[in-house]
Amino acid sequence: MTNGHLSRTGDGGLRKRLDETLILQATVLQLRKDLNAEDLPLPEVGEGAFEALRAAVLGVLEERQARGAHAFGLVLNRVDLTEGAFRRAVDLGGLPELAGRVVVRCLQKVLARERYAGRG
Repeated sequence: MTNGHLSRTGDGGLRKRLDETLILQATVLQLRKDLNAEDLPLPEVGEGAFEALRAAVLGVLEERQARGAHAFGLVLNRVDLTEGAFRRAVDLGGLPELAGRVVVRCLQKVLARERYAGRG
């Protein structure tokens, strides 16, 4: 069960972009790459996409954490979360909050690429 913190933050407008099929697909591809999780599912476009991705990412984070600090650290480095962002997320809501931040960070990467390509 998540605490819903990200649902109340300023990320709401950003997360709304997951309602766009191409953005959602690109975000899932980015998550698969960064998390080295090729089997990460593509959720349906719509209101539940963010929470579905958060739940899937949470499973990956839990698995990597069980493997040890090195495997877990590799995920955070590949996603490009700062130590400060990691600590804030964990302090606010543990791994579920961190999973949400990972989804948002990968979405930001996708949107940055779109913007630089002149499409966003």
